[in-house]
Amino acid sequence: MFRYWLVGLLLALGLGQSAAAQEPLTVSPQTSRLMLNEYLNYRVVDKSLNVENIAVNEPQRWLSPSQLQDHNYAGERPNVWGVIPLFNRSNAPLTFHLKFGDPYLEKVGVYLLDKEGQITSQSISRFSTPILQRKYLSHEQVLPVTIPANEIVWLAVSVQQWPEQMPSVSLWQPGDLQLRLQQQQTALGVNAGILILLALAAATSARLFGSRLLIAFGTLTLAFTLSLLLHSGVWITYFTPYSPDIAAVLKGYISQLLIVALSWFIWEWSRFRFKLSRFNRIGYSVMLIAIAMTILLPWLPEPWQLALISWEINALLLWGGVVVGRSLQKQPVSGHRWQTALMVLTVLSAWLLVSPRYNPIWEGLSGLLLYSGLTLVTIMFLLALERYRLSRLMQRISHLKQNRKALRRRLWRLLKRTGEGWFQMNSDGSIKQVNRQMMRILAAHSEEQIRANWPNGFNIDGQRQLVSIERLDGRKVWLDIELFTDNIGRIADVTKRMEAEVHLNFLAHHDAVTGLLNVREFRRLLQDRLDKKKTSSVTIIRLTGLQVIADQAGSDGRDQAILQLTLSLQQKAPKSARVARISETEIALLSREDEQAAFAQAHRLLQFCREFRFSSDKRIFQLTAHAGISYSADEDVAASTLMRQAREAVQLAMQQGDYRVHSYSEADQKRLIGQAEAEWETRLKKALREEDWQLFSQPLISTSKSEDKHCFEVLLRLPGSGSDEAIAPQQFLRSALRAGVMGKADRWLVREVIEHFNEQPFQANRTWRCHINLSAQSLEDVDFIRFLEQILKQSVLQPEQLMFEVAEPDADKYFDETYRLFKELQGLGVGTALDQFGTGFNSFRLMRQLPLTQIKVNRFWVQDMLLDAVDAELVASCVRIAKVLGIEVCAVGVESDEARIKLTQLGVDYVQGFVCGHPVEWQRQEK
Repeated sequence: MFRYWLVGLLLALGLGQSAAAQEPLTVSPQTSRLMLNEYLNYRVVDKSLNVENIAVNEPQRWLSPSQLQDHNYAGERPNVWGVIPLFNRSNAPLTFHLKFGDPYLEKVGVYLLDKEGQITSQSISRFSTPILQRKYLSHEQVLPVTIPANEIVWLAVSVQQWPEQMPSVSLWQPGDLQLRLQQQQTALGVNAGILILLALAAATSARLFGSRLLIAFGTLTLAFTLSLLLHSGVWITYFTPYSPDIAAVLKGYISQLLIVALSWFIWEWSRFRFKLSRFNRIGYSVMLIAIAMTILLPWLPEPWQLALISWEINALLLWGGVVVGRSLQKQPVSGHRWQTALMVLTVLSAWLLVSPRYNPIWEGLSGLLLYSGLTLVTIMFLLALERYRLSRLMQRISHLKQNRKALRRRLWRLLKRTGEGWFQMNSDGSIKQVNRQMMRILAAHSEEQIRANWPNGFNIDGQRQLVSIERLDGRKVWLDIELFTDNIGRIADVTKRMEAEVHLNFLAHHDAVTGLLNVREFRRLLQDRLDKKKTSSVTIIRLTGLQVIADQAGSDGRDQAILQLTLSLQQKAPKSARVARISETEIALLSREDEQAAFAQAHRLLQFCREFRFSSDKRIFQLTAHAGISYSADEDVAASTLMRQAREAVQLAMQQGDYRVHSYSEADQKRLIGQAEAEWETRLKKALREEDWQLFSQPLISTSKSEDKHCFEVLLRLPGSGSDEAIAPQQFLRSALRAGVMGKADRWLVREVIEHFNEQPFQANRTWRCHINLSAQSLEDVDFIRFLEQILKQSVLQPEQLMFEVAEPDADKYFDETYRLFKELQGLGVGTALDQFGTGFNSFRLMRQLPLTQIKVNRFWVQDMLLDAVDAELVASCVRIAKVLGIEVCAVGVESDEARIKLTQLGVDYVQGFVCGHPVEWQRQEK
């Protein structure tokens, strides 16, 4: 202890006169918080004066805290310097944080000076520095200072502020400061959240009650929230971390907004208390003046803005006092004194928030108390207003209850004259009275008959129910009975509607001609049995000869024949079997018999079909039938699969002869596939031999507005049978490749295109590019390029007017052949395109390695790009990479203008799809 006193005495003697003028303030590791304002000596100077010239050793130039408050400074905003000697009595240097209580300070500085006034350390912060770039993150200015051990030093602080608005300066331990900042931010955030909820509650109540006063209160609460966020620094911390200057700029405007909201609230409250009073007109004028001042505020300089806001809030405080005083003199209403007291607290809270001299009021704990008190006052005021509204509602409810009996009597007199059935019930459920329409519905002559037949009422469960009853004349009807809360009910006869619904429900599950189950209900029953792991067998009987009956005896005769046959088949079938008509010529049976029993049953049914005769006016008709059986034991199989297998068995039975039964096996599917492929090969070879093909064209539209590029793709099709549509290559491509037909078909297609343009030179001159698809067989054909070279010599088309496309799967599988062909085509000047781009895993490798003129993005990416962000990015990636490689991009499957516009924005060169045009027959179009 003696050592500390000795060191202090020597250091005091070393400082000389300046230290004698002001006693040093002692700090230690136990110092958690010191408010320095009352210990500091102040000096107000121009902001150009630096720390070396503040003369800490000349006490006659410095002011006490009380003298600073009375100091008047003329000119621009000055620098306020404060100095105090500090003595660290510990054996190690101590680091403290200096916290300035104003979050809107433009510039602050902290300096440590030795006894000669020389700087030993300094820390400066400007408000324009983004808060995330400051050394210490806080919503207020917080700067560090390290005090050396066992030494007296001068602590100097510099604040660019007006003297009367000097902020509080406190010295904190780092850990205590961080804890306090977190507590303050949490408390202020809770207050702001509660105020926002109060504003929402006021807006909701205003919507329910139609109250302008509640709307004004909600607006005032929202203004309180914004002012709280700005004054407390929460805005700087959470809302504008990159530009805290915005908070300083908005502070004046938010204060003006609070003044406007407060003036509106006082005016609405005076209208609420003094109806048809001169106070309403004065309040209206006050609010208009506040709005006019708000419009004028941006054009005023900063000192005038502060003066205007100060004048307005003081005038508004005076006007609020006049309104409150007049309210206390007026005849009291329920809860008016309580509301008046809360009104006074609300106005005072707004005055404290807006008043420029606010810093000494809510620094530290007092600020939290002010915000908490403001939140409590707004809650209580909202409750008071809601209590008044609730009392008014209770009065209205009481008035309505008094008139309830009269209204019910008038209502019943009105219901008696309506065209609907109405009745009134007693408390025990019995019928009290009915109107005439209800007596007609129940075929009664008087109310006594109804009470005698239905003494306990209708006993319905709930408020509305469909009830089937027997009328007094013995007829059964459906009634729609609705019972209301006041024991009055409505009754309607819905018998015809119920009969119609029953009939529609029957038609939804049964065939309209035969009354048997339809295919949808049959499939549902089959799937239900399969889900329950029950043994099921499906027998399908296909009838031949019904069209002959329809041609000679008419459609009615055909329906009569199928009706007679199905009724007899239903009698012959087992009782447990379900019979259905699944198409015009097919009858299906669902049974639980095994495969052998189902086979025997199908033979008996076919024998009956052979013996069946249908007689008409002209002749007697006989039908031919075939049956197919599919069987399921316990394995997992779908109903559609089982029915498909039964139909395939019917096809094999028809190949065996009339009245045959065939049971499906695994070998049958391979046999049918082989037959189908053989039929396709025969048909394709015939089409190639007889040149029986059809050509279609589909346009490609260029997205460039500067050039008119007439492009189209020629599509190869097989003619359909009769009136059927043409058959696309996807249906016969596999069989065509197996039969070796597609390579020859490609040559025929190229030859037809060249000959067509030779006959139509005008079309050749108009065409920018004609696209032709090549199959995998053309890729393997080494003579195809010589064929093309020879035919181009005789053509009016230029090589660049042709574009040959190869699908990406074929190009990936036959990469070497594709590369060779594309290289030779580009040597001739013919364009090359990669179709279905994006269907495989090597799309971008193929685009990079193949010699390409164009890629055609597959339709699956294009069609979903407006709904799926991943597909949109894939299309954009294709465009970007293709542009780098100098390759054109065509989007396929464009079906909407929105997709076309989006693709144009991405830089696609061509679009193809229904939005551009459907495929049409080429030859017919050119003629």
